[in-house]
Amino acid sequence: MIYHINRVTLKATATPEQIEAVLESWRDQGRSNPAIKSFVVGRDHGGDYTYGAVFVVEDLDGLFAYLTHPTTYQTDHLGLHLVERLEIFDVSDDGDPDLNAKIQELHRRRNELNPQIADMLADVPTYTGSGVDD
Repeated sequence: MIYHINRVTLKATATPEQIEAVLESWRDQGRSNPAIKSFVVGRDHGGDYTYGAVFVVEDLDGLFAYLTHPTTYQTDHLGLHLVERLEIFDVSDDGDPDLNAKIQELHRRRNELNPQIADMLADVPTYTGSGVDD
């Protein structure tokens, strides 16, 4: 299993309506994407971020299906311009020693397939995580 985790702090200029729209868009990802086995969207507790989402997929194919699903792109378009800080990472119980490199490659491939999203991610003031070049 792979747990794909997004943590965000939104800009102070984000309105309550915009925030709820982004959170609902994340929820829609979880409800509508068959690759997602379970998910949670809500407040980030115990960290330096405001909100978070965790999407559980079975394997690398499921992760790529999540990354390239229309609802994932929809959320990107809806919310990335509102993000001040973003951290994306993956946790897995898979013992493959090359899993990290494979996950990183999926993120890079997604960004290559959709350069507009890559540009939007580049505009996030603080972004760390999967697929980010050193």
